[in-house]
Amino acid sequence: MELSFSRDSMADALQRIVGAAEKRLTMPILGNVRIRSATDGIQLDTTDLELAWLAKTTGESPPELDCTVSVRKLLDVVRAAPPESTIRAHLGSDRLSVGFGSARFNLATLPGEDFPEMESGDIQHWITVPQRVLRRLIEATMFSMAHQDVRYYLQGLLLVSQGTTLRAVATDGHRLAVSEADVDHPLAKDQESIIPRKAVQELRRNLLDDDTEMQLGFGPGLIAFDFGSARLTSKVIEGRFPDYERVIPVGHPARLTVEREEFRQALNRVAIVANEKYRGVRLLAGTDGCRVVTHNAEHEEAEETLAAIYEGESMEIGFNLTYLLEVLGAIAGDQIRIELRDGNSSALILAEPPDRARYVVMPIRL
Repeated sequence: MELSFSRDSMADALQRIVGAAEKRLTMPILGNVRIRSATDGIQLDTTDLELAWLAKTTGESPPELDCTVSVRKLLDVVRAAPPESTIRAHLGSDRLSVGFGSARFNLATLPGEDFPEMESGDIQHWITVPQRVLRRLIEATMFSMAHQDVRYYLQGLLLVSQGTTLRAVATDGHRLAVSEADVDHPLAKDQESIIPRKAVQELRRNLLDDDTEMQLGFGPGLIAFDFGSARLTSKVIEGRFPDYERVIPVGHPARLTVEREEFRQALNRVAIVANEKYRGVRLLAGTDGCRVVTHNAEHEEAEETLAAIYEGESMEIGFNLTYLLEVLGAIAGDQIRIELRDGNSSALILAEPPDRARYVVMPIRL
């Protein structure tokens, strides 16, 4: 059985979908890509049974083509071919022979009919969104997802379509990130889903930073992202996400405004002697600006003074260094504003002037 395909188109398709293949190989076939003939080329499928990629690439193949082969090995072979070349392959009883120039590779195959299908359902509600918009929402919030938390619903990112607003929310119980953007064609009914971490990472890896449009779809137990030539479908996390609006503080009497990059660099410098376990840093804010202070169990200390504008009574408050640095990495503006109540209350961090992203960080005792 003979087939041929474009090296560049196949490499792009395999690179997009390789992330869904199971690395731990609980089932060997989950490390494979299913290759089938399609009306307009060749269809490629990967899955780990929680999420699935489907992609199409240009090529010629017989209608009965249906096999699976290691997706990572095939990707490496295709990448090794000269750019803009056409690759020819022969499918035998248990081998896929791939060749270009004087090189030949014989890769082990498993039957396509043995490839497991992820449980699927109907995607009922679709909206169109520029890839740049969804990418920004994810980048602005994904760092706040919980890691290995027994509250499984915190180990993902909440995506909400509400009227003309598309919103992303993530929290691990110690910090909260919320970012939103407008969409031109809202859904008739509000929708929300908790996207698992792996699907969020796959999205971040594949979204373009431009206005190329894609389709976002909500369905019972599923969420889908259609890029045109490829589609990512993922199961969603079942559970009730916390009422994040109640967590966002309002009416703080004190405000600290500081240059974002200067603050970030100061935190990185004092982090040299920060306690490795607690990663604590104290902010001492007053009319003369802001001091950043940290120490460790060996009684070593680091301190730096920043030029800042502070409105309110003098205050001392402790934070996790990593949490602050991740917020600063997500904010796009040149300045940030930290709204404070007292040393024991959550802080609200915004870009200055404010954009549509909000960050809440719980204080720690030092």
